[in-house]
Amino acid sequence: MQTHAFNRTPVEILRARVAQEIRTAILRGDLAPGSLVRQDELASQLGITRESIRQALQLLQREGLVEVQANHRARVAPVERQLIADLYGFREAVETTAVAALARIPDFDVGPLHDIIARGRTAVRQDDLPALIHLDLSFHTSLYEAAGNQVIVEVMRGQWSHIRRVMAMVLGRRVYREKVWDEHEQIVQAVRAGQVEAASAAAAQHIRAASTMLLTASADPAAADLTAEEPLP
Repeated sequence: MQTHAFNRTPVEILRARVAQEIRTAILRGDLAPGSLVRQDELASQLGITRESIRQALQLLQREGLVEVQANHRARVAPVERQLIADLYGFREAVETTAVAALARIPDFDVGPLHDIIARGRTAVRQDDLPALIHLDLSFHTSLYEAAGNQVIVEVMRGQWSHIRRVMAMVLGRRVYREKVWDEHEQIVQAVRAGQVEAASAAAAQHIRAASTMLLTASADPAAADLTAEEPLP
């Protein structure tokens, strides 16, 4: 995180900005799940009081990104199996509905989705994990927005932080990266063909595959940290 001149900023804006700094560090993986948030160090780094850090952490606690203990110590919230199961079950219900709606649209323009897939495949070849995560989010967000259901867009936006963390876990496993874009391609092909059931089935299969992989790996006590990238074969 970069040092900023926050001292003269109004309290509410300051709290939001500090929360964003910490949120970004969590989503980027600089602060790993379960790690201690060193409040004195952050306060010194950002040039603000520890109280401002505590206020920001309260915001992040409400988002489920940190856990604040009774002694005011804070840790980055772990990505637990139940969260994975809940999130992917929710995504399956939402995304199958979204792609079914798109498949019903006559002559729906899948060009922007194909562009994202092409960029995603390039990012796989370049081993660019940040770009992969960004493009994966862009693909799914584009589905929600194109479906034209504002409720879906707003609800999924509220889950963005959790989705971003779990996508990083999925795409951190190199063996799954190309498969992700193959599955995206299957969804788009079904949408373009106007095949409602096939589009929904492809979306459901995509989400279940990622969920199964994560839940299986997290159940293995000998498995490597799911937030870390796998070594090259």
